[in-house]
Order: sequence, then C-alpha cells, then structure tokens
Amino acid sequence: MILNIKNLHINYEVKNGYVSAVQDVNISLSENETLGLVGESGCGKSTLGKSLLKILPKNAKILGEISFKGQNIAQYNEKEMRKIRGKHISMIFQDPMTSLNPIMKVKDLFLETIKAHYPEIPEDEALEMSGKILSDVGIDPIRMNEYSFQFSGGMRQRVMIALSLVLKPEIVIADEPTTSLDVIVQAQIMEVLKKLKDEHKMSMVLITHDLGVVAELADRIGVMYAGHLVELSTAEKIYYEPKHPYTQALLKSIPNTNIDDRELRYIPGDLPNLVKPPKGCRFASRCPYAKEICHEKVPPDFEVDETRVKCWLYEKVKA
Repeated sequence: MILNIKNLHINYEVKNGYVSAVQDVNISLSENETLGLVGESGCGKSTLGKSLLKILPKNAKILGEISFKGQNIAQYNEKEMRKIRGKHISMIFQDPMTSLNPIMKVKDLFLETIKAHYPEIPEDEALEMSGKILSDVGIDPIRMNEYSFQFSGGMRQRVMIALSLVLKPEIVIADEPTTSLDVIVQAQIMEVLKKLKDEHKMSMVLITHDLGVVAELADRIGVMYAGHLVELSTAEKIYYEPKHPYTQALLKSIPNTNIDDRELRYIPGDLPNLVKPPKGCRFASRCPYAKEICHEKVPPDFEVDETRVKCWLYEKVKA
C-alpha cells in the first residue's frame, strides 16, 4: 500500500463558520493502481486530491491521517512537503493555460522542476530528460524553445503531463485532465496517460465528473457526494452493480445513445449547504429510497459484495 488515508476531514474556515468539504474519508491506493474519484462539482474531489500535496488555500484545515509510504505527511510542514511535491507525488491540474507560466519557455519550466529536486544534474542532462518525456507524450523536443501560449489546448495538457512525470513520481494526481478538450483530444490524452502509467509503473488518482473518462483508466472507483465517500469498489462493480442510490442516479444520468431511449434523466434537487450540512445522510433530501433514519443519522460504511457503501439501505449487513 503506497498511500493510506484514514479519517480524513478537511474544513474551510468561512465568515459564518466552516465548510465541511471532506468528512471522514477512508481510502487507500496500491502500487501501480489507478483510483478514480467521481461525483458532481463541489463534492470534494479536488479538495481531497490537493490535500495529498497540501496545496489547499490558507483557510483549509486538514484533520486525520494521510500516510505515504508509512509516513503521515498530513503533519509535514512546508519545507518537508517541498521534498515530496513533484518528486514523489505530482499533480496534473485542470487548466494548463493558467497552470503554465506564459512568460517562461517550456524548457525553463522543466529545468525549474528538475533543479528544485536535483540541483546536481547538469543542464544538458536535464534538457535530455525533458526532451525524452516530451517525446513520450507526443511533442517534438525541439518545441521546448517555445512558450506555452504557442501550443494548442491539447498540446498544453501534454506538456502538463510531461512536467508531472519528468521526475518519475510514485503517485500522479490527475485533476480533470481532459476538461475543455474536444472528444478526440480527450481520447488521445487518456491513451497517453494509460501508456505512461504502465511504462513508469506509477499509481494514479484520477479526479473527474466524467464517468466515461474514468471507465477508461480506473481499477477502482470512489464515488463522492457532498464531502462523503459514499461508495468504493472495482470499476466493473461500480458500473454494473452500483449499490448507493447516488451512484445509480449518476449512471442513469449519462445520455443514452440507444435511439429507443431518448429520455434525459437527471438528479432532482441540489447539493446540501456544507456550512450547515444535514444531520443524517447528505443525499437523503434527493434520495428516492430515503427512510426516517436517513434524515437523522449519518450511515456507517457497510461491506456489500466487496463494495463499501455508506447507505442505510444495507443496515442489515455488517458495518
């Protein structure tokens, strides 16, 4: 087990109290495994991903344990975390246009990343490393002398992927890596990620709200809703045997290409106010199966057919 998260709580301090963005999440990641995190916008996926690098805003407070290779990095200070970021755990951010410095040449972005962790590496060797990883993502190394604004959206995303992998980290967090890209480019980026993950034998946390994207890569999928991890299982079981009503509703809301089924399904209602979250299950107000206990008490995690599910529908199963 390369990563183990226990009883993780992340709160954002705000004027009227605090936002309970992630609550009591327990999840692990094995070597060479891809873990998908899915859910609506605002459910805590990106907050959870950024907490692994401790790059959350200053008003965020992390409680619980984030164990990386046996060390609780949740307790690390900024100086200690700088030794982890990029070298051992890296991140591919949502928007490469705002993540890449437009006044720095691509080669300088790579040199800065490499020199931060390996100052002893000569510049020519660092450039060789950069050219190799750029070539792996389908970019001619000669373009290292250009600026990021000279690249298309898909090419910028490839640069971001190359930057995150140049130091061969053990874990890569891909936060919405195909946002704002067209379908063809999305498929190409997914293929690049899949290929490089296998070649480098790294673990990956894939954060997305696109269930089609996560199906391409993930070994296991965690479904998040309003800060809770409501279901966790293999990708196959999530797609073919979903247990939580929210997971079932998410899957039904995917547009169906079957010409005989033109009904567009959606999940009625809105996410709860996380400054004042509901007393019981956070999905209860939108759930068609909600019982009285659902509005009164937060459900524990139940183990059902190798699936972990946070739902009172399974209260007869051992928690």
